[in-house]
Amino acid sequence: MNRRQVFKAFAIVPFTLLAAALLLQHFAGHKPCPLCILQREGFLLVGMIAVAAAIHNPGRRAALAYLGAMLLAVLAGMGTAMRHLWVIHHPMFDCGFDVIEEVVNGMFVAKLLPQIFLASGECAHQLDPIYGLSVPTWSLTWYVILFAAAVFFIFKWSTASAARAARAV
Repeated sequence: MNRRQVFKAFAIVPFTLLAAALLLQHFAGHKPCPLCILQREGFLLVGMIAVAAAIHNPGRRAALAYLGAMLLAVLAGMGTAMRHLWVIHHPMFDCGFDVIEEVVNGMFVAKLLPQIFLASGECAHQLDPIYGLSVPTWSLTWYVILFAAAVFFIFKWSTASAARAARAV
């Protein structure tokens, strides 16, 4: 599997998850809260970085830089998903109508695509589980999978070049 194919696979996952979130929002009636929107934006950022990398078809060093940028976006998304799970289990600390909602709804992307990125729900509200897991748990699960895959390819591409350099000596 070459680097371009790897980055294409990295792009497919977050955009598929965004499509699933839109289906839940528009057809199942799940209202996204500010933390849901931040998780969507994290997936969007991971997907956009992966698309840029797939188009660029980078060499080893640039591919590692793209993976590093993706890791930062994934870590931010993981943190948001963990915070969301914490709020669900501690409803007295609901994010409700606070600064997070104002910031999220004031972002450029929320004004550009409000049907996708406008927060209208409450973070502590429990939605019906999907295959036994809540939506933020699914989000965290996919962030962990993306994190593990990115770390795997960082090590694979780093050690492969180090092995080639050692053989050349």
